[in-house]
Amino acid sequence: MQDILLSIAIPTFNRAKWLKLCLTQLIPQLQEVGNRVEVTVYDNASPDNTREVVSSFLGEHLALSYVLNSENIGSDKNIAQCFNKAIGRYVLILGDDDVIIPGALAKIMNILKTEQSDFGVVYIKAYGYDDSFMEEMPFQIRKRGVVYSDVNDFICRCSNSMAFISSLVINKSKIPSIDANRFINTSLVQTYLFYEAAREAKQNLYVGEYLIAAKRIESRDYDVTKVFASALNDALDYFVSRGFSQDAVKKINRKLIWYFFPFFILQLRYAQSSEVASIETSYALLKKRYRCEPAFWICLMPIFKLPRVLAKLWALIIIIGSRVFTLEFGRLFVAFSKKLNTLKVK
Repeated sequence: MQDILLSIAIPTFNRAKWLKLCLTQLIPQLQEVGNRVEVTVYDNASPDNTREVVSSFLGEHLALSYVLNSENIGSDKNIAQCFNKAIGRYVLILGDDDVIIPGALAKIMNILKTEQSDFGVVYIKAYGYDDSFMEEMPFQIRKRGVVYSDVNDFICRCSNSMAFISSLVINKSKIPSIDANRFINTSLVQTYLFYEAAREAKQNLYVGEYLIAAKRIESRDYDVTKVFASALNDALDYFVSRGFSQDAVKKINRKLIWYFFPFFILQLRYAQSSEVASIETSYALLKKRYRCEPAFWICLMPIFKLPRVLAKLWALIIIIGSRVFTLEFGRLFVAFSKKLNTLKVK
């Protein structure tokens, strides 16, 4: 077990349905990569049938193990133990509702086992899906990997996605003295670990090919605006205190405004009336954080304040424009295809 190159740790709570899909796609791939991968499910005392789901896979591969917490210790602490208990050189903390697409694990392992590879972090690009992760996989115009020697450039490239747990393959050997428990109560344990490993390395790798499919969950157990406007900026402040560029922080926040937030604010506008208060709370939080940024008043304020039909139209303009600007035509094609299919059904 000392020769483990990659530890895949899956923190889970009450999502047996999605965990089953995750393991169904992952376990067969272990046979393609030999015995240098371990997979451990960390069950945070789920009240559903998570234990039965994991048990059905335990006999299929010796690399799979199961840890059942005696009580719900909270998301942050469960994620921290995923990292602390991992024995691999690299650690991927995989979301229980995310999928490593077929063939992707072999590609990841080929990157990690290359003799020249000694990355602090390997960032893996992900895409969102609603129903079928293979049918909704976007085509890509560009997907080459990029090696970064400057940590500021690397983190700017990852941007808000450095908070997405399933995209981060972290080199634990770069930060052997760090106890992940120190980042409990930040809501972003993985992001702090990501930075610590990235800053200790001479190089980091951005993998531009879609290898992870992320399930879009309609009912989230966290506040998107609070996590990305407050918790992520707390993390960025921590980065700055350890040498990160303040200019890079500004670039990341500006991308949050024009690329990330419009979609989620539009979702809030069309949520049930019981969530109206969260719209006002989100507006107040984002206004306080970004009131000095012209992009806030151009991109976000109209989505909050215009009548819903006009807000939706403006949000779609911003969303489409941002995807065109970042050359993500595949994501636009999938979105329009789904909409067209919905109209055909009706």
